[in-house]
Amino acid sequence: QTPVSVSQQTSSLSPLGLTLDGLEKNLGGRGRALACWECFRKGVDPLWLFDPYASDKEPCVELLSNSGWSRSEINHQGPELGRKTTGVLKNLTSIENDVAQLTHVSTSKDGTTKLLLKLMDGLEVETVIIPWDERKRSTLCISSQVGCKQGCTFCATGRMGKLRSLTCDEILAQVYWANKVCRIERIYSVDNIVFMGMGEPGDNTEEVVPAAKSLVDPNMFALANRRVTISTVAPNPECFMELAEAPVVLAWSVHATRQEVRQALVPTTKHSMKELRTGLLKALEGRSRKLSSTMLEVTLLSGVNDSYEDAMDLIEFCRPIEKSVSKLTVNLIPWNNIWAPSGAASLFQQPTPEQVSTFQNILTDNGIRCYIRTTRGDDESAACGQLATTKRKQAL
Repeated sequence: QTPVSVSQQTSSLSPLGLTLDGLEKNLGGRGRALACWECFRKGVDPLWLFDPYASDKEPCVELLSNSGWSRSEINHQGPELGRKTTGVLKNLTSIENDVAQLTHVSTSKDGTTKLLLKLMDGLEVETVIIPWDERKRSTLCISSQVGCKQGCTFCATGRMGKLRSLTCDEILAQVYWANKVCRIERIYSVDNIVFMGMGEPGDNTEEVVPAAKSLVDPNMFALANRRVTISTVAPNPECFMELAEAPVVLAWSVHATRQEVRQALVPTTKHSMKELRTGLLKALEGRSRKLSSTMLEVTLLSGVNDSYEDAMDLIEFCRPIEKSVSKLTVNLIPWNNIWAPSGAASLFQQPTPEQVSTFQNILTDNGIRCYIRTTRGDDESAACGQLATTKRKQAL
């Protein structure tokens, strides 16, 4: 498929794609913009909430098991919007009907909920809500592109190729819909967001960075800075610096530190691992203590990158990073089968729990903070590396 540029996607303004100042200018007042954002944070359409002629039950909930809330249940704390303001909002692109329509919801046995969203041009993107009983909160895994051009051999998204990048409002619409679904379906509310869904954030920095800024803006989605993470495979050393413009945590999907293994897993790798590491360290210089921490992520595949030699090389690779950051964490991700009919992924095997534990122990015994990521949602293809939409539209 021929990739579509972001600029081709939409010619209309969406309130999620505007800065707070931009929305204020459009609506003619700061209080009006803040009232809208109180709605957006809850996944509520202000046009419905403030329309006296609309049904008392909120719309666009047909795919959910519970009925939508009534106006009285919303408990709006800010000022109400008048007819003039809602008239202006009607001229902006609708979040629920235009920017992204909810077309499918699937829930795994463990409660992980995957949302399929249809975009204005008919392409689709996935986002995943991961509830945690121990925290009574959810993590949201969001996408930055439809498909991905990095071609990681173990990843379902990489097999799609890149169709196009998402716009800022399409990225934020995933959060809007997740908040709506969590509220109505009584899922733990989202307090942690990771850019680890479909796509490579480093190939879409011009939209990912403003989206991330909106996520942590106290007047917009209002998440804590340390609760938003942008993960990149690092197409080039400079992407770290570009992504660091967003005041959120940076993570690096290294997958392997030995160059030949990394090249096999991420065939688009054009720089040495040392060059990429230097780019990460430069980006972390001068950041606050909370934001100078970083994570390295390794998808473990049996017999590919899980050997003793792989672990020891990773340890040595981490040493310069340890000395330069406030905290370094290595996250091990046991590979999730993507059931590829051909190619390298058709030969890959999941590591056993014993193999993963052995790898972790080598790292921890050498002083590296290391955790194993719990596999969630794999029975609904919602686990890490399994996201891919079946609909591929030929770009115009």
